[in-house]
Amino acid sequence: SKLWKAVADTGRAITSFRDLSELLQKTAYIIHENFGYYHVGIFLLDEHKEYAVLSAANSEGGHRMLERKHQLKVGETGIVGYVTRHARARIALDVGQDAVYFDNPDLPKTRSEMALPLIIGGQTLGALDVQSAEPQAFSEEDVAALQILAEQIAIVIQNANLFDEAEKAVETARLSYTELSRKAWGKALHNQPRIAFLATPPLTV
Repeated sequence: SKLWKAVADTGRAITSFRDLSELLQKTAYIIHENFGYYHVGIFLLDEHKEYAVLSAANSEGGHRMLERKHQLKVGETGIVGYVTRHARARIALDVGQDAVYFDNPDLPKTRSEMALPLIIGGQTLGALDVQSAEPQAFSEEDVAALQILAEQIAIVIQNANLFDEAEKAVETARLSYTELSRKAWGKALHNQPRIAFLATPPLTV
């Protein structure tokens, strides 16, 4: 079906980036283009796992939120806060009637919202948040498709983090080796016995 083709196309596209910031931003646009959601946001947990920080978005309102460094308290604020605390997807088919929904003036058209946790190895990395201008916007098939995408996004985030850590480790090792080599050469030169020599003029014929 068209939906599952979109999942496959999105999955292929999001594995082609290594830079995490670029990866997340491109992913938000790709999901918007393939699924037509009014707003797509990707949140990552901060290092203390206290806040879900908006890290990418496709909509104008989302871009304003990015500029403000928009973040939601884990376990307390909105559907994303719920999802990042409980590691379970949450859907509001009519946000006006959902007590968990957090009214956001930057996204006034939202009528339905779904957030899915980004989990790998039992660890929650963040959340995928999609919002629609239509009420009752998400079918069971939509939920299944987005769960697969959330799993793929978590994997590529983890891979990007591991790649970044590996690059940093290589750079640290290189700098350490350079410093050790410099010190070793300095020590070796310092400990060399001084060689006396006599310069004589060249022979003249």
